[in-house]
Amino acid sequence: MNRQLRFLRQLAATCLGLAFSLLVLIATPALSAPAQASGALTLSSSRLPLAATAGRVKAGAKDFEGKTQESIGNITGNQGDRLAGKAKQAEAKVRNAVEDVKDKAGMG
Repeated sequence: MNRQLRFLRQLAATCLGLAFSLLVLIATPALSAPAQASGALTLSSSRLPLAATAGRVKAGAKDFEGKTQESIGNITGNQGDRLAGKAKQAEAKVRNAVEDVKDKAGMG
């Protein structure tokens, strides 16, 4: 059982690393030369400041990490992993709320 647990944790860590890398790769090609010069990037038809987009990517990665850790805790029966995963998801919600406030205030 201990060997399986270590394998699951290593697999989860690898998946989290890959997921974060994918998020960064998805956000990076959206940058064009004029957008980089102005400090904003274009997603769809809206212009978002680069900092706001980076904050949202970090929040999404934290949410994914939390869901993964909670799932591992559910599979292994580890209450600590479950609680840590839920805490990371709550942190992601707070980060998204901060980005919402920044967007409304025009702070980006």
